[in-house]
Amino acid sequence: MSIRKLIALPLALMGAQAALAQTDDPMCRNGLFPSEPPFALARIGGKERAYFQSDMDGCPWKGDACRARAYVVPGDVVIINRTRDGFACAFYPSSGGGTAGWIDSRRVELLPAPASPPLAAWLGTWSSEGNPTVRFERKLDTLHVSGEAFWPSPAPTSDYPSIHIGEIAGEVQVSGRLGHYADDAMCEVRFTLLGDYLIAGDNRQCGGVNVSFSAVYRREG
Repeated sequence: MSIRKLIALPLALMGAQAALAQTDDPMCRNGLFPSEPPFALARIGGKERAYFQSDMDGCPWKGDACRARAYVVPGDVVIINRTRDGFACAFYPSSGGGTAGWIDSRRVELLPAPASPPLAAWLGTWSSEGNPTVRFERKLDTLHVSGEAFWPSPAPTSDYPSIHIGEIAGEVQVSGRLGHYADDAMCEVRFTLLGDYLIAGDNRQCGGVNVSFSAVYRREG
C-alpha cells in the first residue's frame, strides 16, 4: 500500500475522523501512543516479520541500525495513528503493555472499523491488564463511565509504600467512534472505540502522581 493511500483513507472505509495524520515528530512510543489520535486498525501484510524501528538517533530511517528486537508477523492486527516518510507509528496490543514503534508503511493494510458504532458497542468493562479499568453503561440515551487507575499498581500487588489512585465517573459525550469525558476536577479523557479495542488518552489530571487512564484497553465483560 502506498504512503499516499495510507494518509488519505477512503471515507467509506474509515470515516473522516480517522484519517491518519502526517507528522514531523519522530517519537513513537508506548507511553505516548494512546494520547496521539486519530487511530485506525491495520493488518500486517507481506510474508516476513515486520520489525519495529527505533525513534532515536536519526531512526527509523537508518536501516538495520534502527531495528528493534520486537516484531509482528503477517496477519497480526495493529493500531496505527501517524505516518512519516514511509513509516507508520504502530502499536501491537500484547501482554506486558504492548509494543509501539515505527513500521514500514508498505507492510500496513488498513482494516475497516465502524465510523459510528451503536451505543451498545461501548457497554461493559474494559481494562489494560487490570490497570486502568473503565466500565461503560447506558443511562437513558446517554453513555456513562466509571473507572479506576493506580500507580504503580493496585494493592496488594504492589509493595510500593504509597499507592496513588485516580477515579472517573460521569457522562461521556459520544460522537461517532469518539467519546469525551470531563469533570469538575479538570480531568479529561478522550476515548476512541475501534472494534475490540478502546484507546483512551487523558490530560494527566485524573488522579495522584503518575496516575493515568491513557492506555489501550480490551473488553473484559
